[in-house]
Amino acid sequence: MNASQQLIGGVIIMLALILLARLLLRLNLLKTEHSSLFSNLVLKVTLPAVIFYSLAIKSFNSDYLIMAAIMAIVEIAMIFLAILIASALKFNRGEKGALILVSAFGMTSMLGYPIIRQVFPANALAMEETVITSEFGVGLLLFILGPFIAMYYGDSKVKGKSIISSARNFFVSPIFFALIAGIGFSFIPLNHDSEAFKTFVRFFKIVGHANTVMVTFTIGLILNFKRASHIYLFLSIAVILKLVIKPLLSVWLTNNGHFTEMMREIVLIETALPSALLTAIFAKQYNCRPDLVSVAIMTTLVLSVLSVSLIFITFF
Repeated sequence: MNASQQLIGGVIIMLALILLARLLLRLNLLKTEHSSLFSNLVLKVTLPAVIFYSLAIKSFNSDYLIMAAIMAIVEIAMIFLAILIASALKFNRGEKGALILVSAFGMTSMLGYPIIRQVFPANALAMEETVITSEFGVGLLLFILGPFIAMYYGDSKVKGKSIISSARNFFVSPIFFALIAGIGFSFIPLNHDSEAFKTFVRFFKIVGHANTVMVTFTIGLILNFKRASHIYLFLSIAVILKLVIKPLLSVWLTNNGHFTEMMREIVLIETALPSALLTAIFAKQYNCRPDLVSVAIMTTLVLSVLSVSLIFITFF
């Protein structure tokens, strides 16, 4: 199975789960208001579990921080670019926040890991670089800035407060505690081959495995094409920013002798992936136009099958 087939398979699975949620909604087995339950479970249970075990079992290699830094620079640049474009087009507050969320962050873990495995088969170094780039260059910013952006631009209970006051909600959240615990745990010298350690980590992995279902069900329940204003303009800008400009920016930033070809390929693939599923959770939690975010995720997910392959072939 090549990388394109792996990408298509991942997209099909996620679309199938979203459609399953829509079917269960039509059969009255699920209700639209259940999306709040699923998003709460993601933010307070399954996502913290994923964050903890992803970081706790990884050995930290500072040599790869430069790749993570490039990813972070690209994401921050996309945030500012999305703000400028949304402001120029006079998007309202919620639309601006939605555009930032879907343009800046991608599915580096969910789709990135299996694609890298196919592009670099049996290459442990490539996977180690990918994990650190993803978790520290994308994951940390997504888990920290994602809620902040949704809080600040969303129509939630924190509306009207300063961003500093809103930030306090994050620093007492399970996501923040999982980040700190996971990073701290990775520095503790433990025997990862011991049965006690494996059992401890397995618990969090089992809980975390429910994350994909919870997130895709949330998206399926909040999808709403009718309510979205000027949706085609929004989607066009989101697709161009996420699937075209973002990977091209990574190509430009890594076009020097400090990066090996494999490092450049990994950064390109991870920046070219569709919008992160978790942005829909943050948008739902703080009412930051979750309808627009969910539709943009679906759109970039489908189009990425073509765009990732074309961009990779063009530059490598």
